[in-house]
Amino acid sequence: MINSPGGDANAAEKILMMCRRRFAKEFNVIVPDYAKSAATLIALGSDKIFMGYLAELGPIDPQLQTSSMPRGELIPARSFIDGLDIIRKKIKDEGDPVEMYLPMLAQIRPEILAICQRSIDDSKALAEKWLKRYMLKHDHEQATLVAEWLSTGEKYKSHGKVIDYEEAKNVLKLNVEKIDENSELWDEIWELYCRSIAHLQRSRDAAKLFESETISLTMNIKVMQITQPPPRPQQPRPSVPPKPQSKPQKASS
Repeated sequence: MINSPGGDANAAEKILMMCRRRFAKEFNVIVPDYAKSAATLIALGSDKIFMGYLAELGPIDPQLQTSSMPRGELIPARSFIDGLDIIRKKIKDEGDPVEMYLPMLAQIRPEILAICQRSIDDSKALAEKWLKRYMLKHDHEQATLVAEWLSTGEKYKSHGKVIDYEEAKNVLKLNVEKIDENSELWDEIWELYCRSIAHLQRSRDAAKLFESETISLTMNIKVMQITQPPPRPQQPRPSVPPKPQSKPQKASS
């Protein structure tokens, strides 16, 4: 069961490798609520995705963090490339003078564009590899198409785009199955999901909850906040009254 907004694609592949090794014959994923971005990548590497009636997947187009964005916001890698393409189109097709865009072009770093394109290519390659190995192993052409749709940011232009059961089944042609919301199976899945979320929210120091056949483990973390004492206010120096000047003595007669 996976419920995640996503994360690092390399970590997702490592999780996939672990799960495929542990469940060699068949590995299925249950999505009660949402599995977005890198979590979608894990789902693509399964044999079948079981989705709740309101569950969603999402695109896997990479996001980058730059110092120019406030509060550490992420920017789609595709937007850097699209921005340059827009300027190029304005100059070539609409006749805008190059000088108009020189300040903008001066801020576009070639290495950032290279990183963006490489990230998109890597995301596509990962999805295509796992789809061809398992879920779409009998339709490699569809695997290539799905990997491109999900990774390039052209078909699904928003990273938060909702890919529901109908979209996953009828458009992407993934091996998905909707869980009947009135079934006993759904009641048990939803109860486990809610219990896990509630447990982590109640435990102030809990970071992750691990479940296996024989044991339940919680990883706790201690967050220590170190504050420096405020600086001591400087005491004003006491004012020293000026030394009285001695009166001049009269000369003796």
